Amino acid sequence: MLLLCARVPPCLAQVVQGRVLQLPAGTPVNGALVVLVDSAGRDVARAATSASGGYSLAAGSAGSYRIVVRQIGWQAWTSPAFDLAAGASRPLLLRIQAEPYALPTITVEARRPRCGIRLGGDAVVSRLLDVAQTALALAQATADDGAIGFSSEWYLARYSPELELEDSTSAGVGRLASWPVESALPDTLERWGFVRTDGPGQGWTDVGSVRGPVYYGLDARALFSDWFLASHCFRVEEHEGSEVRVRFEPSRREGRVDVAGMVVLDRSSLELRRIEFAYVNLPGWIPRERAGGEVRLRRLRSGAWVPYAWRVRAPVPRLVAGRARPKLDAWVETGGWVRSVRGPAGQVDSAMTREVLGR
Repeated sequence: MLLLCARVPPCLAQVVQGRVLQLPAGTPVNGALVVLVDSAGRDVARAATSASGGYSLAAGSAGSYRIVVRQIGWQAWTSPAFDLAAGASRPLLLRIQAEPYALPTITVEARRPRCGIRLGGDAVVSRLLDVAQTALALAQATADDGAIGFSSEWYLARYSPELELEDSTSAGVGRLASWPVESALPDTLERWGFVRTDGPGQGWTDVGSVRGPVYYGLDARALFSDWFLASHCFRVEEHEGSEVRVRFEPSRREGRVDVAGMVVLDRSSLELRRIEFAYVNLPGWIPRERAGGEVRLRRLRSGAWVPYAWRVRAPVPRLVAGRARPKLDAWVETGGWVRSVRGPAGQVDSAMTREVLGR
């Protein structure tokens, strides 16, 4: 990019910036996801609004755009189309008439599995997945913005085949700058699955004293990709009155390792609580539903979303002389949690830290 800018002056950017206000009182909308959408319907840029409702979005080229404002528990709002000239900076004050979204009664029809889901549909499962995608996009926007930092601790643990703890070490303390459980590109997952077993140098990795296949987690990029939505079936269920769960599983079992799991939301507020997944179609020597992971999230009063705890667990094989099939030797688990929340200057924010830690 630097070379391009040096050779083709001037290197111009198109910027839209302003505030989001809610009618009729003109109250600033804090913690909303503001998305810049081009004429083809593609997301170009996104940001979370500040306490004053402020936002700033940059487009890579001139053209016709719209802005979509998404809030948890409210229906999406879309602006009229507007033009952005090359190198222009356009102020845009958005006055939105927010309409709350109430989750309808989950009928027998809604509980039936739906395969090949498309986001933006009227089905209950599509609406719930839209809410989850908005929450995860806000969490990523919060991390990208840098106004709030998260100090996190990571660990590496080893369990016996019966899941009794054998050893645990701290993998270090650092800043959580992105989604803690990352996956491969959707195209790679579609071809190879969520586990690579190609052998040393390709699909093998070293984690502490453990050496074995690469187990990819499930992140927002994979979960909401066209391939994942098309190749998995989703169904809605209510749990103990306070939770709504969107369960997913592969629509067909092929040779590759896939994932099944659920997206869990609060029934009343529609806030995203956690994402759980388990690896399926694993070899027979691996017990079912024990290999997998989860990410837990919490929404702060400021509107920011935080993944505050996470883990991924995978099996460790042991080769036995004279046997082609390995045995389960142990489980290795890596994960972490947020220890503190820091402000723009790097100082610990005690109030937000208490929110994240739930106390």
